[in-house]
Amino acid sequence: MIILKEREMSLKIKVLEALSRRLPHSHPMLPKIKSDLGKNIAGFKGEESLNYYLELLPDVEGEFYVLQDIRLPFKGHHFQIDTLLIFPTFFLILDAKYMRGTLEFDPAFQQLIQKFTENEVDKTITYSDPIIQVQNQLTKFKTWLKDYKIQPGPFESLVVIANSRAEIKCISHPNLVKNMVVRNSGVEFKVTEFTKKHTKVMWDAKGLRKLSSLIIKKNEPVTFIDLEKDYGVTSDCILKGVQCQKCNYIGCEKIFGAWGCLKCNSTCKHAHINLLQDYKLLISPTITVSEFQIITGITKERTARRLLLSSGLSYSGNTSKRVYYL
Repeated sequence: MIILKEREMSLKIKVLEALSRRLPHSHPMLPKIKSDLGKNIAGFKGEESLNYYLELLPDVEGEFYVLQDIRLPFKGHHFQIDTLLIFPTFFLILDAKYMRGTLEFDPAFQQLIQKFTENEVDKTITYSDPIIQVQNQLTKFKTWLKDYKIQPGPFESLVVIANSRAEIKCISHPNLVKNMVVRNSGVEFKVTEFTKKHTKVMWDAKGLRKLSSLIIKKNEPVTFIDLEKDYGVTSDCILKGVQCQKCNYIGCEKIFGAWGCLKCNSTCKHAHINLLQDYKLLISPTITVSEFQIITGITKERTARRLLLSSGLSYSGNTSKRVYYL
């Protein structure tokens, strides 16, 4: 097994984490932002947990490749594949779900019903059917391959329930659910079944590398989150100020070559680096000295310029109109 593309924490998680730090507690969208953050982290955790079980996959004749977190262009839009395994004899798409409680699959009505208890309150949430989702990924990927004159060959797809404590139930189409839904620990068994089912070699070692390289080349990760559209958050909503690395208070002051927290009295020399990272995620990928002064509260232009230069940022323009790249 060769992992050609590893999974990375998504831009959305990074942005939502920054938002949760930089919005006032009174902001009406903060509860939704924290809820979405929790869901995205859970999804990432589920996808990450697959790695251990992928390492246990049985040996096959010839190498097979693993590509994680793929986002490909498709008819003016994009489609996402959590985990793609390319074997010499078939493709396998895995879509991991890290969900708690009881999961009731109901393909007849294209839904998944989650039931769990939180703070002693019983909750029920209905989602789109993940079986249909992974099948749609498979269909789009086949079409995508044909657009590049590549014969798709045999395909398989699975929904992987990554939380070992979740209870899986079936409301309708039990055979479909049984064939398509598996726990993390069952992936190895399913792959063994697939390798016995698909024995005709479709791609040699050179073909596998060439195909995998094409997919990686055409991968287009998300580079922008529209905060105003998705959450009604504008730049005016974002809290300014350097955040204390110990107590998370926002509003540290520059004192004696460090940042001093007015709340817990701790100091940190490089606390402004985190502010610059949040600024990049939430405001802009570039910053000027005057903008840096505004968000940090630094009154002396010379001090602000020195801090930006010492941060190792690249820049363009002369001293008065210099733009720094975050």
